[in-house]
Amino acid sequence: MRKRTLLSNIKAVKRLVLLTLILAAAFPATIRETKAAAGTTFKVKVTDGYLALRSEKAFDKGNEIGQLNTGDLVEVTNRKDATYWYAYVPRLDKSGYLDKNYIQIAENATASNDSWTVKVKKGYLALRSTAAYNDSNEIGRLNTGDVVLVKDSSDSTYWYVYAPGLDKSGYVDNRYIYNSGLWTVKVETGYLALRNKAAYNESNEIGQLNTGDTVQVKDTSNDQYWYVYVPQLDKTGYIDRNYLTGGSGTTIPSMTVKVESGYLALRSTKAYDKDNEIAQLNNGDTVEVIEKKDSTYWYVYVPKLGKEGYVDKNYLK
Repeated sequence: MRKRTLLSNIKAVKRLVLLTLILAAAFPATIRETKAAAGTTFKVKVTDGYLALRSEKAFDKGNEIGQLNTGDLVEVTNRKDATYWYAYVPRLDKSGYLDKNYIQIAENATASNDSWTVKVKKGYLALRSTAAYNDSNEIGRLNTGDVVLVKDSSDSTYWYVYAPGLDKSGYVDNRYIYNSGLWTVKVETGYLALRNKAAYNESNEIGQLNTGDTVQVKDTSNDQYWYVYVPQLDKTGYIDRNYLTGGSGTTIPSMTVKVESGYLALRSTKAYDKDNEIAQLNNGDTVEVIEKKDSTYWYVYVPKLGKEGYVDKNYLK
């Protein structure tokens, strides 16, 4: 009798342990799926009325938790169901189910989640729930050096991005982010002019670029003329964006500062001189290498400081 009771208890304990392991494995997965913010960006398209955001995968007036209109953006994170897909809606800051037949891939969404870096002279860059400047729509704050993934660049000012550091998606003013990739010049004949002003004028040419030359895009706020840095000329200026290709294909390598003591000087010229120090970098600081033709001093951008300059490459890893 005692043996039977003991065996029964052992079996009960085993079942309890197995159930606990199953729940422990399933619970985090559920949380991850609900919290996922970097899904594929879609746009709502309805001929009339609205698209309901629902708490369950079913058509029911009782499960409506939001209303979406044509043009609203959503991030789909689960497409397992044949009709109702699970998505996050930035405008409502809610997640739920919606009928997949009324959404389509955002035409201008960046499919590769192109990486851009925040650059502000002071203060912070607001992450917003809507594509507008409003004190009430701030959902996060981004600082110089923070990275965002551009998901939709269709608006002339406010781009829809995912901010990994905040684990949130929203809108940011595109004048305060720059692409850390290299773009390539492509002209059928002649050259692409580098200009000191965002305008076509024979008197404002400061350089000539040929097909195959690369540039680093610094500012895309102008619809036609982008502000760029040209490594081979060691100059910055404006060029007609219609003659650029690529963008995210070749990224600028990121390196880390390593000094045994003291600091690594960021300099305005390629020389060791106390007068040309413009900043101090410490162990662990990251820099983006823009040009490395010199045997000792490489030209870099420092996201933390929002500055460019030369550093001794021997203290980078």
